[in-house]
Amino acid sequence: MGRKHKYSSRKRNKPRVIVGIVKKHFARTDSVNIDDYHFEIKQEVVDELKSNAQREGNELCGVLMGAQVDDNRYRISKISPPCVKSHTRCGCERDAAMANQFIKEDYEQSEHTRFYIGEWHTHPEDNPTPSAVDYSSIEDNYQTASLVVPFMIMIVVGTKAFHISVFNGKKFVVAELEIV
Repeated sequence: MGRKHKYSSRKRNKPRVIVGIVKKHFARTDSVNIDDYHFEIKQEVVDELKSNAQREGNELCGVLMGAQVDDNRYRISKISPPCVKSHTRCGCERDAAMANQFIKEDYEQSEHTRFYIGEWHTHPEDNPTPSAVDYSSIEDNYQTASLVVPFMIMIVVGTKAFHISVFNGKKFVVAELEIV
């Protein structure tokens, strides 16, 4: 079985949407077929990501929070404010303590329905393309994070478009997100 989310509580009587059906499918040694999943993003999240676009200055980065809508449907429902430890025009190091604090607080505020689902960062280009460092960072986070789901979403925010990929432990798949 996959790791239990560090903020889940086995003693609660409320339904645990965050673990739900996914837990029985998730094992770190197995990869899931991303085509079996459907991904959504809230319009307000799209708007907030656009407001962080890097039209000038340095890159920004943060985390994505999501929820399980039904068996194989997940929704990105919130993003963190920028969680920056250091950054340059073409690079950003996320402040892990700041990001973890945001994840913990949002998990509690959502009554345990939203959980860490991925990462976002900006690129100073119209139509962003992830770098080798971007891919490597997501792979590392996938291996070390306390994940509730068997994948991680990466959103790279460009000045005109987003690049969205889902990593299933073995490969990245470019994804289309339905805006809700």
